[in-house]
Amino acid sequence: MLAELTTLKGIVKVDVVKIDSNIFRCHYKLTVIVLTISAMLISLKQYVGDPIDCIINAEKSPVKSDVLDQYCWIHSTHTLPNQPGMKANGSRPIPGLGTPQEGEQMIYHKYYQWVGFFLIFEAITFFIPRLVWKFSEGGRMRTLLEDLRFSPVETTVQKNAKASLVDYLFTNVCQHQVYASSYFVCEVLNAIIILGNIFLVDAFLGGEFLEYGGNVVAASVMDPEDRTDPMSYVFPKLTKCLFKMYGPSGTIQQYDALCILPVNILNEKVFIFLWFWYVILAILTGIDLVVRGITLLLPRVRLFFLKRQAGRNIDFDHVETVFRRCQIGDWFVLMLISSNINQWTFQEILRGLALKFRGKDI
Repeated sequence: MLAELTTLKGIVKVDVVKIDSNIFRCHYKLTVIVLTISAMLISLKQYVGDPIDCIINAEKSPVKSDVLDQYCWIHSTHTLPNQPGMKANGSRPIPGLGTPQEGEQMIYHKYYQWVGFFLIFEAITFFIPRLVWKFSEGGRMRTLLEDLRFSPVETTVQKNAKASLVDYLFTNVCQHQVYASSYFVCEVLNAIIILGNIFLVDAFLGGEFLEYGGNVVAASVMDPEDRTDPMSYVFPKLTKCLFKMYGPSGTIQQYDALCILPVNILNEKVFIFLWFWYVILAILTGIDLVVRGITLLLPRVRLFFLKRQAGRNIDFDHVETVFRRCQIGDWFVLMLISSNINQWTFQEILRGLALKFRGKDI
């Protein structure tokens, strides 16, 4: 638990130098934080609290309650398929519980034993693109901007750092293609991971996750007497457990136990939040990829973004001079630089770089 909290502390920490976009940070910061906290809460409920309570409907139960709880937790519980008409005609007052009809298959619930581990695994997958990009980036942006800080008064150190940055950009023009390509690949990897995790959760919950949020929203506007709660269907609080043991004569005796799963109260809230968050994140990531594709294909769009970052108090001839000499990788580096320094300093860098390209002294 302390190790997880230490990891969260490192993730929550605000980076001095930004090397990625807000959407990128949503993947490895917000999502990882949500998944890790959810995993810790559910793990506490499972291993510290009381995740399951089972009883046998008998005058003198031959099984101790703690033994029955552990048995049903390990071997899973089951319910019957939710049938919308059953509750209305009174034959099944509690959805999912009752005597199975002929040919009716029981639904077994084993996922709750693994929820905490599964969420941690998801958090690790969301952090992979960050590790790949950080390794590929190699601290280059931090090195370039180490002495450039937001300050109302420019110091000698900042002047020297600005001149060094301009010299670097001039000397290494057209040499940032691999650097930028690594970032673009990581953006695509983010999209693959969010979509992959949506289908992974769906498989984990037995094919119930894809429509989970939509069903919850649809059920919320229905008459409470007629609706079947999707959250109670996917995460039942009342289940049954078949306990088998040898009787006095050596024959196998079966006991039908009723189990209460308080942990599913937390599970249903976690996964409905994850459904909406994954959908929102997938949409934002898709939009970000579309914008990225348009940016890479259309030079005018890249020039528009560069001018927007430069602001109005600069001769656009300088911006266009820099843009004409730069490739996509150089443009990407300039955009990262602009997100880490104030606009006035960025204008000075563009102006100095333009003069260098024209063969003039700064």
